Amino acid sequence: MIGKQFKWGDLIARIARFLRIPHCDECERRRVILNDLQAAGVKETLRKLKDCCN
Repeated sequence: MIGKQFKWGDLIARIARFLRIPHCDECERRRVILNDLQAAGVKETLRKLKDCCN
């Protein structure tokens, strides 16, 4: 997986879809933030998640 980023947000979205949890705008913002986890780092990602759905 050299040069390929693991997309946590996409994985969580797939699991939620499998469990039939409805999708909303807040879920989409969260998915985008989680997909950028490797580039932003854990600390920055947690900060963004804290502020994403207020």
